[in-house]
Amino acid sequence: MVADVYRSGHARVVELVSGLPDDRSAWPVPACPGWTVRDLLAHLVGTAADVAVRRTVGAGPDWTAVHVRDRTGLDVTTLLAEWEGRLGAMSDALDERRVPISVLGDLLVHEGDLVEALGAPQPPWDGWASSASVLVRQVVKGIRGRETLVVRAGGTEWRSPDDHAADAVRSVLRVDLYELYRGLSSRRSRAQMRRWDWDGPADPWVDALPVHGPRDDEQPVPPPRT
Repeated sequence: MVADVYRSGHARVVELVSGLPDDRSAWPVPACPGWTVRDLLAHLVGTAADVAVRRTVGAGPDWTAVHVRDRTGLDVTTLLAEWEGRLGAMSDALDERRVPISVLGDLLVHEGDLVEALGAPQPPWDGWASSASVLVRQVVKGIRGRETLVVRAGGTEWRSPDDHAADAVRSVLRVDLYELYRGLSSRRSRAQMRRWDWDGPADPWVDALPVHGPRDDEQPVPPPRT
């Protein structure tokens, strides 16, 4: 169930940030300029709080800014306690499909943001891989035209629909699935994406693939989980 995936993501974030000293909770989050670790946690908590009271109309940058603003000065322990109190309502809303599945994606992407901000290893495969595969499939299947793309990651291959056309200009990408997920989530710079293993041109894909637009600030890459 979707709620189970959300709950497992919540548990991993709690494990990651529990007991953080104040100076580490104030570390910047490279993927979210202007936010600290504590600010990002406040956003995750605020999302759960708003879902619990069905206050999700107009979700966007202003909505997320309120999450952070309304929790200014709260420490990590207090934020986690509020999140725990909203977990049941969030789980029910996800299972009853009263909120978009993007709420789950938001948690998983921000889990990666926190991992990278704190220098932790990659989250476990079962936490993000299914979401990554769905995102890759959606993005690659939406590619149309003469410039085509084949993506090989995590033991799976995805091809854009026009790849078999006689005049196709094909690019083949081989990349770690976690890195691909982060790139598609606009968490890798153009330069980082160009350094992936490409056969054929990397352009225009470094601009076209990130679903929230490309970026040029280099992002930290976590070590694989051992």
